[in-house]
Amino acid sequence: MQATTTFFVGLLTLLLGLLAMTPLRAQSQENGSYPVQKRLTLATTRLPESKAQLRDFIRRRARQVIKQEESPSQLQAEFTLPRQLLPALDSVADRLGYQHENNLNAQDLTAHRQQLADEVATEAALLRRLEDQLAGTLAAADRPALQQQATAAETRLRTLRREITSYQAHDSLAYVVVRLYDEVSFPNGNHKISFVNMPGVEYGYLRLDNPKPGLTSTAYRGYAIKYHFTRGKSYFNLGVYKPTTSNKTDSAFVNELFVINFGQDFYPHNFGRGRRRYLNLYTSYQVGGFILNRNDDQRNEFIPNLNLGLGLELLKTRHVLLDNKASYFIPLYKRSRDLRGLLYQASFSFVF
Repeated sequence: MQATTTFFVGLLTLLLGLLAMTPLRAQSQENGSYPVQKRLTLATTRLPESKAQLRDFIRRRARQVIKQEESPSQLQAEFTLPRQLLPALDSVADRLGYQHENNLNAQDLTAHRQQLADEVATEAALLRRLEDQLAGTLAAADRPALQQQATAAETRLRTLRREITSYQAHDSLAYVVVRLYDEVSFPNGNHKISFVNMPGVEYGYLRLDNPKPGLTSTAYRGYAIKYHFTRGKSYFNLGVYKPTTSNKTDSAFVNELFVINFGQDFYPHNFGRGRRRYLNLYTSYQVGGFILNRNDDQRNEFIPNLNLGLGLELLKTRHVLLDNKASYFIPLYKRSRDLRGLLYQASFSFVF
């Protein structure tokens, strides 16, 4: 009976030891032994060329390739990389395509490594005590249970030391997960609208193609309030343009354009997608209208208009945007010929 009880005590000790090691093994499987982990998700319109560049980088720079899978629409890879080469990876990522995700996670593993060292000391002391007991005088019935306990302690000690060695080996490495996919054939489901509260001011200069004497000035200029409400550059503007040459004698002369528009800007795939700090190219449209005021104030009209243009962000930070663009101002109006022309707009906006 005593032998049976001793056997079950030993078995229970072995099971508890294995359960104690499960979190450590799970953490190792989740790449927890790497102090730096990086995750990249990239979209490209040139998938074959981008795949070749990424494969070449992994082949030349990766310390170890954990996984690499390819399909006609994407490439996924997991590999380890010396930490000093992370800027080189970012440089390659900038050339590959649009970055949907670029996350760098760093963790301090000092406390966990100290915990492992303490567990090693505890297990080593337990193993020495069990070995001393086994080396001494011992009843034959007690020896199997003690031998099982010693075996379990030795297994735990070996696993702990192997994990400490793994942590030491990974100190200078980063664990990298990259997903590269074809933006056209494999659209991402993360296209969420990101709202922003970004007011600003805008200067406008409208040069008419065919100014009509007595009716319109050669040019109009003025200021507007511009309000961005999405980070994808959707906005409203509201302002007044005045003639550059005054005319108070002709009653039909247009002396003011009160404009209100809704607009959107679109970044091209191959020019940074608006992610650069300087010189982001984009195309744009504005739809809305303007109230046309005359000297006699008798024939004020609301006229719809459409602008199509090309712009360049001069400076773009997280909080400030300095922008300018040129567009063609097209009144949707029977006298469109008298009011259409080239419109230049420059704006300064800030996150409020």
